Amino acid sequence: MLQQLSTGPMHGYEIATRIGLSCDARPTDAMIYPMLKELETGGYVELETVVVNGRKRKNYSLSVLGNEAYRASAQAWANVLPQLETAVKEAGVETACCTTTVIDSSIFGEQVDDD
Repeated sequence: MLQQLSTGPMHGYEIATRIGLSCDARPTDAMIYPMLKELETGGYVELETVVVNGRKRKNYSLSVLGNEAYRASAQAWANVLPQLETAVKEAGVETACCTTTVIDSSIFGEQVDDD
């Protein structure tokens, strides 16, 4: 979740969709929103209510602490990934690891500013 939010503010549905697309899963509201609340309570995520097309929407973004936690966890994974890659290769297992999923943000009903 921190990785998704590292790309910029987004609402819960967008977070769930992006997670689902990136790992071939379908996170439910019961998974996403309690985690967002926990991250907000811990100071990792900031919440802003905005009005989009006349509707209130809660946008979540990483706080300074959340960004630090994301970077620390990314570094920890960077340290362990070489060993995991070796184990996977030795086992002769094919993986779709390290593929990039491009997500068209228009599916979330928002305009993307390319400035």
